[in-house]
Amino acid sequence: MLFVFTASSAFGTEVLFVVGGKAIKAGDQTIKKHLENRGFDVVVKNDKLVKTEDARGKSLVLLSESARSKEVNTKFRDVTVPVICSEPYLFHDLGMTGETKKFDFGRKSRQKEMAIVNPAHPLAASLSDNVQVSTKSFFMGWGVPGKNAIPVAALKKDPEKSTIFAYEAGTEMPGNVAPARRVGLFLFRGTAKSFTPDAWSLFNAVVDWSIEEPPDSVLKAELKTEEAPVLPPPGR
Repeated sequence: MLFVFTASSAFGTEVLFVVGGKAIKAGDQTIKKHLENRGFDVVVKNDKLVKTEDARGKSLVLLSESARSKEVNTKFRDVTVPVICSEPYLFHDLGMTGETKKFDFGRKSRQKEMAIVNPAHPLAASLSDNVQVSTKSFFMGWGVPGKNAIPVAALKKDPEKSTIFAYEAGTEMPGNVAPARRVGLFLFRGTAKSFTPDAWSLFNAVVDWSIEEPPDSVLKAELKTEEAPVLPPPGR
């Protein structure tokens, strides 16, 4: 079933942020604060309680790695709102990769850097080569996307495993046709607390590309925290 929401909802300023646990974790709180500093209104929902209909009127759905795949499952598979997924065990539920864990998707431990494989794309935030995204080693999520995906970044020593990849709306994915833009993102729980400026640039680029046209309130938002630099989208 395709859940069709109006065009106006796709260009609003609200983000649905789906997280795990009874209380929002420190890493998720950092992401929430960063988005708010950019001008977004962030609505946080627990993975078990969130419903498909909660995406209505939102500009973006952001699925945290802390969200449990068994709880979220296919709730946002067919929504016509852009989705950024940081939980690799949800990639298959969204139709973004195949279904075999540790082959089609997974996590790699003790990572600080990733390789930019598509530096010309706006999702690469004008970065190239190997990029350090964290000051501390962490688990990095990855997926093996379909042939129609846009590969952006990959594990430093395994270019077949994408750490940032995307699909345009209407693109055939391994398990679905993308109802709106879809992005797989490496972000592991807690990692945002040790993000480098380059990591924040990539995160901003992913958000801005996903919603296609950031609202003026986002583009004009002033920087409020040192750890979360706000950069304008490429070309603006």
